[in-house]
Amino acid sequence: MPDEPVQQPDGGAGRRRRRGRAPVVLLGLVAGGLLLAASTQPWVLASLPVGPGGTAPDVPVSGRDAAAAVPALGVVAVAGSLALSTLRGAGRAAAGALLVLAGLAAVAAVVALLADPVGAAVGAARAATGVGEVSGARTTAWPLAALLPALGVAASGALALSAGRTWGSSERFEAPSAGLAARPAAPSRAGLWDGLSRGEDPTADAGPGPADGSSDAPRRDRAE
Repeated sequence: MPDEPVQQPDGGAGRRRRRGRAPVVLLGLVAGGLLLAASTQPWVLASLPVGPGGTAPDVPVSGRDAAAAVPALGVVAVAGSLALSTLRGAGRAAAGALLVLAGLAAVAAVVALLADPVGAAVGAARAATGVGEVSGARTTAWPLAALLPALGVAASGALALSAGRTWGSSERFEAPSAGLAARPAAPSRAGLWDGLSRGEDPTADAGPGPADGSSDAPRRDRAE
């Protein structure tokens, strides 16, 4: 009975699963990194009160000081994306949900800052000048720019939740069929010499006889 072919691993499907996961992980990493980078820039310009005839320069307030939750959520996004590349099953779903929550929380923090820049600037002005009040504050373009990576973090988590079930952790190989007979190992050279020294014929179990159909009985008679 001929040997059955061994089923080979579906390498194409494994590569497609890895290609589907890699863009989502990369999106989360890039978005989290951009969120961290944007938080180092000035988000608010606070105006300090001055006396009659005097002027005071605006005090820049970085995103780290104006919305401290944003850089922390950027760190969570990077860590969650790294975890997304290794976890499977329930762990992968939990990492995706964490990314969604981190992205939405970053969006909420930015919107709160845009709604009340003065409240965000008071603490920074007090730390910079010792003055516990500001006469006004205005936002720069950086909070609006931070909205895009925040939404990217949430999008990477949503993609992980929706498509993560199709991602494979590794390629699977199927074992050969159990009906395949094991092939005997070839005798070693030392074993052949030992058999010859004991008078054994190494061709006795060599399989079918000569191709011309003649019997090997005379050869055994001569050996006797």
